[in-house]
Amino acid sequence: MAREIFNFDSLTPNLKRLLPRVDAAVDLVFDRYEAIGESHMRTNAPWHDNTGNARAGLFVTHEAEPMVEHTLTLYGTMPYTIWLEVRWSGKYAIIGPTMFELAPLMAADLAAAVNRAVS
Repeated sequence: MAREIFNFDSLTPNLKRLLPRVDAAVDLVFDRYEAIGESHMRTNAPWHDNTGNARAGLFVTHEAEPMVEHTLTLYGTMPYTIWLEVRWSGKYAIIGPTMFELAPLMAADLAAAVNRAVS
């Protein structure tokens, strides 16, 4: 007597529905922190800005490859931004300190968003 093997895969269809929801939740958190980071850097930059160029040149961008990776990049567009970050032992730095301040908050928001997406 031939034995038939019946294989029912319930995991794959459920994952196909779940992963876009998780990616959308992550995307929203990254978009939110894009605005929060930019505002934080411009508001809390520790230097006196004579022209306003350095402060106005602080940006955060969110780049995403859906369901692969999300990247948040904090940067300044002025040629001397690097010196504000590294000279005087970071006395005038804002990009690095913003990353350290926002990272734990963003991690908690990401965890909460993913939990909501999967429940």
